[in-house]
Amino acid sequence: MKLFELEETFFKVKAYRYENLDQLMDFTRLLYLKGKLNLSEYRQALKQLESNGATLPETM
Repeated sequence: MKLFELEETFFKVKAYRYENLDQLMDFTRLLYLKGKLNLSEYRQALKQLESNGATLPETM
């Protein structure tokens, strides 16, 4: 899934725009855990997000 597709999916589901890329990364993880993205799509999305400055939290 391309970055713009993630942005549109986020907006359709949440009904608002994300505030930062970290929020979009969390949403991407949720899509993967719900089975909406396969592993390959998830990894590709994470690479795109990380290359644009998104980071995962240090601890959960």
